[in-house]
Amino acid sequence: MNAAARPFAVHTPAVDAAAFKAGMRALASGVTVITSCADGRLNGMTATAVCSVSASPPRLLAVVNREAASHGLIERGAAFAVNILAHDQDHVAARFAQRLERPFEGLAYAQGETGCALLDRAAASLECRLHERHDAGTHTIFIGEVIAVRAAEAEPLLYFSGAYRRLAPHAHG
Repeated sequence: MNAAARPFAVHTPAVDAAAFKAGMRALASGVTVITSCADGRLNGMTATAVCSVSASPPRLLAVVNREAASHGLIERGAAFAVNILAHDQDHVAARFAQRLERPFEGLAYAQGETGCALLDRAAASLECRLHERHDAGTHTIFIGEVIAVRAAEAEPLLYFSGAYRRLAPHAHG
């Protein structure tokens, strides 16, 4: 059996969740609000586990905990939108990090082709139809085919070491 045909296996000692989370705090991430809709209900959740999969065809992935209300809505609605937050939208990130009865009340947004919310003033909004899903521990990796993009000239909101951050100019020395 050649190396390419061997099944992938990794044997590592168990790492506890606290150590894993501490290590992951070193990774700076863009902050998004993943919106979903099904059965006449809109929802949103703050997330950093989002990334590009392919430019052709345009696809991205979003990782969602199975216990989140958004999880079932993404499955039933077969769609989601990723709203990449602008640097001054930390209050929006904090809002969608909570479980609210009416998360969109008083918030400016438009509903896209799929019915998912596209947040006003976001640095970008990418509307997706669900292409495939993969179980991964306590979460599901949703891969979406991007059907519409709305982008603005805005600096992104970042999350690093447990806090929201903004880009700073790099000092050349």
